[in-house]
Amino acid sequence: MAPQNILVVGATGKQGGAVVKALLDLPEGPSRFHILALTRDVQSDRAKALASAHQGAVELIQGDNTNPEPIFASQPKGSIAGLFVVTAAGGKTSEEQQAIPLIDAAAAHGVKHIVFTSVDRGGDEKSWTNPTTIKHFAAKHNVELHLRDKAEKEGGAGKFTWTILRPVAFLDNMAPGGMMCSMFTAMWAASLAPETKLQLVGVKDIGAFAALAFSEPAQWSGRAVGLAGDELTLAEAREKFARVTGKKLPQTWTILGKAVLWAVKEVGDMFAFFEQEGYGADIEARRKEAPMQDFEAWLRESKWVKE
Repeated sequence: MAPQNILVVGATGKQGGAVVKALLDLPEGPSRFHILALTRDVQSDRAKALASAHQGAVELIQGDNTNPEPIFASQPKGSIAGLFVVTAAGGKTSEEQQAIPLIDAAAAHGVKHIVFTSVDRGGDEKSWTNPTTIKHFAAKHNVELHLRDKAEKEGGAGKFTWTILRPVAFLDNMAPGGMMCSMFTAMWAASLAPETKLQLVGVKDIGAFAALAFSEPAQWSGRAVGLAGDELTLAEAREKFARVTGKKLPQTWTILGKAVLWAVKEVGDMFAFFEQEGYGADIEARRKEAPMQDFEAWLRESKWVKE
């Protein structure tokens, strides 16, 4: 049997790249799945490196997800079994513009299963009715509703199924290099009470759950689940970081964290949500379905330890 084609948006990015790796790392991965890696530039170094790393299993597809018709026109109708959709905040186009035309084109093309990576907004059930005041959270909520409602309206033999993954804050925000880790912890220190726990997830686990959804679409059809691998106070994060790495968790001046929270409203709104409402992913439920990295496991695989 020929491998199934899975179109992966953002294949050269963190989440899309994790999905590609997770699919091909499955025991039957390369024989079951063929990755169509969507990128704006197939000549970019990152795109070439991705294709080179997975010789024959990854095919680069150049295109713009806000104009999806040429993407699907390049493939025989019905030849794409699955679509992974990730959106990016802060660009020239809204997240709805990035995702909704792509979802509609996929449905028209006969794609059978769509996985959208969104964000948790207080738990699996609450997230359906809680867009929040955070701009990019609300945008992802709008995409979720469109995906769910379109699938319900499609009906018939051509009906597609869907899975929504709702990750929490990324452990990868604390990767070494640049100012991201030290600024993230400064904003954490500036906005959350000492006893407030923040849920965190590794991008690797987002890829793993997307791979599960594509490999078992019947079991994952119509499911929207929060993804978190750990839940920590900042003091707990500092203690675990020191124990695993032998180093102090980087943090710039708290006043700089406060300045960013004040200057960038969307970031300030997000950290206020962490304190006032908080994520609500069911960590234990997800761990029963697949292994997930807690902070210590993530650190042991990170460049903090491996460099």
